[in-house]
Amino acid sequence: MSEEMSLASPDMQVLLPMVACMASALSALAILLRDPSERANRLAALLVAGAAWWGFCQVLWTVAPSASAAYRWHHLAGPGWAFIGPLALHLIAQYARPPGWLRFTLPTTYALGAAFALIQLFTPWLHGAPVRTAGGWGFESGPGHKWFLLFTFGCVIPAIFIALRRVRQSTSPAEQRQVRLIAVGIAAPFVLAGLTGGFLPLFGIQLPRLGPASFGVLGLTIAYAHYRYGFSALAPAAFSREILATLPDGLALVRPTGEVLSGNERMAQLLGVPYTRLVGQPVGDALSDRVFDPPRELREQECRLRSRGAEEISVSVSTSPLFDKSGLAIGVVLVVRDLRELVALRSRLLTSGRLAAVGELAAGIAHEINNPIAFVRANLSQLKLGWDTLTKQLPREATVAADGVDWVGEGDELIEECIEGVERTVRIVQDVRGFAHAGGDAHELLDLNELLVRVLRVARPQVGYGVSVEADLAELPPVLGTAAHLQQVFLNLVLNAVQAVGDEEGAGQVVVRSWADAGSVYASVSDDGPGIPVENRDRIFDPFFTTKPVGEGTGLGLAISFQIVERHDAELRVDSEPGGGATFTVRFPEAPAG
Repeated sequence: MSEEMSLASPDMQVLLPMVACMASALSALAILLRDPSERANRLAALLVAGAAWWGFCQVLWTVAPSASAAYRWHHLAGPGWAFIGPLALHLIAQYARPPGWLRFTLPTTYALGAAFALIQLFTPWLHGAPVRTAGGWGFESGPGHKWFLLFTFGCVIPAIFIALRRVRQSTSPAEQRQVRLIAVGIAAPFVLAGLTGGFLPLFGIQLPRLGPASFGVLGLTIAYAHYRYGFSALAPAAFSREILATLPDGLALVRPTGEVLSGNERMAQLLGVPYTRLVGQPVGDALSDRVFDPPRELREQECRLRSRGAEEISVSVSTSPLFDKSGLAIGVVLVVRDLRELVALRSRLLTSGRLAAVGELAAGIAHEINNPIAFVRANLSQLKLGWDTLTKQLPREATVAADGVDWVGEGDELIEECIEGVERTVRIVQDVRGFAHAGGDAHELLDLNELLVRVLRVARPQVGYGVSVEADLAELPPVLGTAAHLQQVFLNLVLNAVQAVGDEEGAGQVVVRSWADAGSVYASVSDDGPGIPVENRDRIFDPFFTTKPVGEGTGLGLAISFQIVERHDAELRVDSEPGGGATFTVRFPEAPAG
């Protein structure tokens, strides 16, 4: 009956296990090389390698010239499939959080697997006499065959349920997808192997033995999951490469002479080389400090790094010598942190501190100037009174010089201009003191137009040649705010506009407008400069963002202005087109009546 039920040709009987043997061997090697230190990878490689040995023995018993030779190779295949159940259960237990009983059960399953392997090697209790079929050799089932099937499926079925339970508990879609794939890869071979090599032979039905071939598919499935998803859900500790790739710092293992043995992608970016060419790069020569001469432990030492593009960047370097288990030096672990943003931030904070000191100095100078200005103004007023009294007592012909010049009128004009100059100086000094001393944060009713006029007076010395500043101020209702803070906002906007048009050749124009509309009060500062590039428009209010050269801008003016405007329940917006200038508009709510 067994010969009649054989459905495969001899060639197919040899080809299937031969392909399965090679596929399983290559898959086991690929899985192991992924990370040999991981127990889950070693278990998966053993599981698939067992199928490779099983397939190798099946090829030899299929082409065996005699029943005794076929019987011998069939018995030698035992260690290849006897441990499949325990290995599958152990592999899943590495991934999932298994029940407590499994910890004590696993050694028992391995002991039973070893017992079945020895029984297969030395007794006919599992498989009996060879049976000649049209496609090679088959084997009668021994009395212990059904017990081995129960043992194997008793290991595999709980493993599949443990894996599926963990999938339901997991919140990671990537992990769920990979474990489902592996669970199917484990279940399918056991079904095929159980049918063709287990249950059907119990009834004398000899079909092509698909066990090795199906486990070859399992090996390919696990290897594919490794390389398709970039990580192994069965070996969560093997994420080192993925973790290193996400680090913002450059990390490398370096020879004591300074050449890279291995590293992450960030290190390649800092050195300015492709990641594929990172190994062997002389990172020691790229650092301004000789950190590997001799190799030593460093913590956050600042130095300069020269990239392949000849760009020098500021970095901090940490090193730690690495030794093997015998105490011999392997190399140095190097961590390189990019400090460009930190250095720029430090420079801007230093500039900001200097500006604050300059502001305090200006306030002190303004206070000191205020005293001599006060008596100069008083003396000019007295001089004006005395001049008027004197000129009124002189006859008309005595006030006209021989050349016809009215020297009394000229004197009146000179004194008036002096008094006006002193008054302007007093107002500027008062405005500077007002800017330097912010005062409290309490809001009060403000005349926005008066505030804008004061701002323009303070900004006038900064207006370059060829730049005109005009004011178009409409009648406004009062607004609530802190005068010193709003003066800071509008002074910053006006000076930015003056600098924008001052950078261009020829005349430039800055216009300050104010108007009221529908319960809101508006003030805008417009310029006809080059405008703001599209890529910078969303960043101009970010702290420390500036397009000015280093040392000429802190990147804080607009950021602080934006915060001040928000604290006034107001809104600051910008409208700009490249080449069409820029307009900054502040909208205030009208102060409530009463």
